[in-house]
Amino acid sequence: MPSPREPEFQRKVQREIEDFLHSLERPVLVEDEVELFDLTAARWRLAVEFGKLLFEVWNPSRSIARRVEEIAYRDRGRLGLFVRKPGGRETSTLELRSLESPERAERAEGRARFRKQLLGILTRQFSGTRFERVSNRSDREHSFSTWYTRGWARQGRTAWAFLGLSEHESPAAADAVLAFALIWLDWLRSRFKRVTVPGLKLFLPRMAVDLTAHRATCLSRRAAQVEIFALAGGGLAPVDAKDFGNVETRLVPRRQTLALAERHRGIIREWLNDFADRVDAFPDPSGTFLSLRVAGLEVGRVEGQLSPQIYWGLEGRSRRLEPSNKAESLEFLKSVLELRVPHSEDPSHDYFRLQSERWLESLIVRDITKLDPALSPACVYSQVPAFSGTDRGVIDILSVTRAGRLAVIELKLHEEINLPMQGLDYWLRVKWLHGRGQFQPAGYFPEIGLASSPPLLYLVSPAFRFHSSTDRLIRYLDPAIEVVQIGLNDQWREEVKVLFRREARTAP
Repeated sequence: MPSPREPEFQRKVQREIEDFLHSLERPVLVEDEVELFDLTAARWRLAVEFGKLLFEVWNPSRSIARRVEEIAYRDRGRLGLFVRKPGGRETSTLELRSLESPERAERAEGRARFRKQLLGILTRQFSGTRFERVSNRSDREHSFSTWYTRGWARQGRTAWAFLGLSEHESPAAADAVLAFALIWLDWLRSRFKRVTVPGLKLFLPRMAVDLTAHRATCLSRRAAQVEIFALAGGGLAPVDAKDFGNVETRLVPRRQTLALAERHRGIIREWLNDFADRVDAFPDPSGTFLSLRVAGLEVGRVEGQLSPQIYWGLEGRSRRLEPSNKAESLEFLKSVLELRVPHSEDPSHDYFRLQSERWLESLIVRDITKLDPALSPACVYSQVPAFSGTDRGVIDILSVTRAGRLAVIELKLHEEINLPMQGLDYWLRVKWLHGRGQFQPAGYFPEIGLASSPPLLYLVSPAFRFHSSTDRLIRYLDPAIEVVQIGLNDQWREEVKVLFRREARTAP
């Protein structure tokens, strides 16, 4: 690959920038989320001179000049450039993009303010450190998200990566922070091999601390040294991850959910008649109602203990069962049963399309050995409730190997960066419960000798739906966590087939 200092490389970058600018109807130049120039009204010049690629922009009131180092990212109508000011040592980022909506601009300005605030805090707290590549620009190619401010802090030939999250970001951003941080760390290590990057620092609002700290306890210290700081009052409060290794968990007793299903068996058969054997009844994880499903799709539920009532229809459109609408409810069921089949006459219909993950789950529960012959068909539990504090967690599938080792199975039908971390949450809970011998007293795995080994973690998805970062994230996990990746066929509705099954490599 040509060096950024070589004319061939510079001309290639020049052409890419020019082509990109000409593709935009109204290009603007942005720095630190501040719009510097509307390039349709300003004049600009891009040229290779004296061994440098120079970008100059000017209008009657102002001008800038930057030395372009390389393309930082290209993503959905935006092009980022790593640049330096004349005589400057620090690398910054310019962005070229189309003029955007007020809502998006407001969100971007808020993120720019947070980036400046965080950089100010870090500069005060870590004097003598150079902060570089500080950005919150999205880059889909490398899986960098605009949710986070990222960068690295260098001291000679050593550095640490960092990621910061504003309290104004979404719960989804808080949930995925560790995954995106590890992706950033991994990219820096692969990109700058002459610099030692032993780990990363996370600067988080309180809402993101607990979950991230729990997950961080499951990382290999040899693979990455992770430090967490809570953002508070314009300063930083170190978080001791040792305080978060204990995920105290409550398990809803199995006998409670079985009793609920038995109690309502009669009223369900009375309603369903000939359809009864084609509809599955699942106690809700909370144990308060019974969910009635066809291939994973909820078509009704039974609520109430002393005076149970049946509600039928899809979620958000359900109606209470009355004598006057019983015939209509059975017609609804008939339609669902006709359309929710592998070769449906209308695959765009809600009855076929909705709750696909639950559909796959229902097929796996019927024959767990299709995933792995090592798994025992004797005890397979779906939607297992495991509460940690106020968090209501539900394990997709909990099973056991023929050798008695617990298995946590996490399913995803679509690409999900956070899949390994979400699976890790349930692995932690199952490990905690197993270590305290709570499964069998609660009615799970009767008459099975459970092995003392930590649970296995299965990550299951269609073969081409694993996110490209999955393997990299797994490599950062503690080697005590054994992960099995299973790739399924896309036609799993017809028959579940395993295209590959492999033990994912965690840290040595």
